[in-house]
Amino acid sequence: MTRREIERFFSALAHSWPHPTECILIGGAAAALEGGGRPTADVDFEARLGGGASVNDADIFAGAVRFAEAASGLSGQFTEDLSAWSPVAMPPYRDRKRLWKAFGPVRVYLLAPSDYIVSKLRRGAAHDFTDLLLVCRAHRVPWRVLAVRCGMAVRASPKSTRLVSFMKRAEYLFRRYGQSLWGRGFDPESAVGLFRKTLSARR
Repeated sequence: MTRREIERFFSALAHSWPHPTECILIGGAAAALEGGGRPTADVDFEARLGGGASVNDADIFAGAVRFAEAASGLSGQFTEDLSAWSPVAMPPYRDRKRLWKAFGPVRVYLLAPSDYIVSKLRRGAAHDFTDLLLVCRAHRVPWRVLAVRCGMAVRASPKSTRLVSFMKRAEYLFRRYGQSLWGRGFDPESAVGLFRKTLSARR
């Protein structure tokens, strides 16, 4: 997936859906805009249709997404709430989003880098680690910020086996990749300790 293909997708979406809408890109499409080269044809995003949107509006918007798929050759999938795609909650992320580009009334944003990494840790597939490591390196995400954001996600989530898996992946990230991301002086146990302290803090 290239930047031009993603632009073509959202240009077609805006052509078919001329209403103020905020989209937040996630997944491989977002990583592609950060310089990633992993093969993918999926454009996954959160779409906020604005106040007063109805079920019928969402259905019409889904039709606009299908039009954008046909125009760009990419596959689009949206949700109105990114947190709904996993039993692991996202830390508060909408007020930290970064504008990428506007296509008429459709404005496309990227997650803050630390929030993007949390979104990828919620899934934990091999290609998710490829994407999150790329973003972490590209933006030099401080390990303290990441540990706290991961802890906030756990704290906001109901207990489940998926949550336990997320916790293991977060600690694996610090222990397996920490020194390559933050230097030889990085202490993985300090990051794990901050993560655990944050997740156990009172809400």
